[in-house]
Amino acid sequence: MKKQYVIAFGEVDSERMNTVLLNKTTVVVICFLLVGLLSLSVYITARGFHRLHTDYRLSALNKENRVLEHAYQTLNERMQNMESNIDDLKKRHQHICTAAAMPMVDVEYGVGGPESRSKMTHDEHKKIIHASINLTQLEMDIEHLGYSMDRLENMISTKVQQIAHYPSIRPVQGGWISSTFGKRIDPFTGRSEDHPGIDISIKPDSEICATGAGIVKRINARVTTNKGYGKYIIIDHGYGYETLYGHLSKIFVQKGQRVKRWDIIGLTGNTGKSTAPHLHYGVSVGGKSQNPFDFIL
Repeated sequence: MKKQYVIAFGEVDSERMNTVLLNKTTVVVICFLLVGLLSLSVYITARGFHRLHTDYRLSALNKENRVLEHAYQTLNERMQNMESNIDDLKKRHQHICTAAAMPMVDVEYGVGGPESRSKMTHDEHKKIIHASINLTQLEMDIEHLGYSMDRLENMISTKVQQIAHYPSIRPVQGGWISSTFGKRIDPFTGRSEDHPGIDISIKPDSEICATGAGIVKRINARVTTNKGYGKYIIIDHGYGYETLYGHLSKIFVQKGQRVKRWDIIGLTGNTGKSTAPHLHYGVSVGGKSQNPFDFIL
């Protein structure tokens, strides 16, 4: 005989009680349904927590990825800027070597860009930080090199300009030295005197060159027989240097005019205190006459 279970519901003091008779199979099914509903509830709750955890982890990974991407872009921009600075340094290096007539030396700079983002992993963070530190040091080195090159360029520019103004060539092509610098016998008085330059005997109307870059300080076109340098030109080369060209027949420059080395400034003659056609050439430094032979290369 099968067992039966009674489920009673209603008020206890009620006269009529409703009862339901359930067999054992029905009870087991109900228990399974309750357990299933409870399991489903637990599963849904667990999956919700798992989803929240996954979303949080994904958000953290996306944030880390953005940080890495930004770090990569920053390193790449710094590297491009550094390569541009290096190209500028190479051009300046070549300019310096050209200006100073130095042999060009190839300089290799050991730099390279960061790896492509596709090859990077999230474990590369420390490597990026290390690369950034090294890049900062390299940028400082390049900045210091640029500063040193600025000073070198200024020094070379000054020297090149000074060399351009230095009276370093003969003022005429040809001729011969008829009187040197220093003590000599004056051909007019027969007495010993200081000769503040050199005399170059040469045929009349020979071209005279400026011996260095400068500005025409003074010209004299008036001639007094047997007095002074006749027609002459004085050029101020800067740095304390001045040159004088005397006994000219013609003058091709004006006061205040800028000239360069090898520019034709006049023609030789026999004006002033002169016994024959020649050029008197004088060099002074700081207002004191110097031997022109000490300057002619």
